[in-house]
Amino acid sequence: MYYEVYVDVLFVENLWMNAMLLLLTAFADQAAVRGARIAAAAVLGSLGACLLTIASAWLSGIGYFLGCIALAAGMIFAAFPDRKHFWIRTLFLYLECFLLNGVLRYLEQFYRLSGVWFAVFSSISVLFLMAAEHIRRNRKKQRERTCSVVLRHGAGRISVEALYDTGNNLYDPVSKKPVSVLDGRLLEQLLKESGRENLPRLIPYHTISQSGILEAYVLEEMEISQTGRRQCIKGPLIARMPEESVQYQLILHCDMLSS
Repeated sequence: MYYEVYVDVLFVENLWMNAMLLLLTAFADQAAVRGARIAAAAVLGSLGACLLTIASAWLSGIGYFLGCIALAAGMIFAAFPDRKHFWIRTLFLYLECFLLNGVLRYLEQFYRLSGVWFAVFSSISVLFLMAAEHIRRNRKKQRERTCSVVLRHGAGRISVEALYDTGNNLYDPVSKKPVSVLDGRLLEQLLKESGRENLPRLIPYHTISQSGILEAYVLEEMEISQTGRRQCIKGPLIARMPEESVQYQLILHCDMLSS
């Protein structure tokens, strides 16, 4: 049993794939893209892939696997001068290649991928992988900006999910204390259950779409729990949210977690 390998076709196809995979690796790791290095690494990877294919008749399965890992490491070494995430990038590149090959083999069941169509479908597949990575990264950032908060005031106590908002720069103009904003119904419930006389402070605010005055109250205590650590803040200043928050009941001030 034998099969024919057109080295020139194999080289061009791998050159295109390598360039796409290296760009995807740079995107996933948020690394700087240098065109000359990406091109050199893609050529290196394409030459290596041709040699591995030709030598596959004499290599064992483990030998071929180790050769692929070494080739991925060489491409990462050539593409990215920063060695900080070298092995993570190498592993990521190998997994990307494995996944992308699986997608292309699946698509070949319906249409023969060659020439221009190979470039088109491989590029579309890489774009889908980039979109998936973008969604994963945004969800991770969102999780990092959320935390659980317990508000206590007198006999009142409520637990809410809060968003750490870098855009919230609201301060009390008199005391200069940072102001967080809480859903109005929850604030009313907490003040009512506290059993205390609560005098509001008036806090002016201004956003892109609106401006006005917020009622704010000094509460007894706020406990913030995030990523395994807890922070207790005495006398936090909490204002009534001007609008209902669809997802988050409490918007923390940008300085709150470091205060």
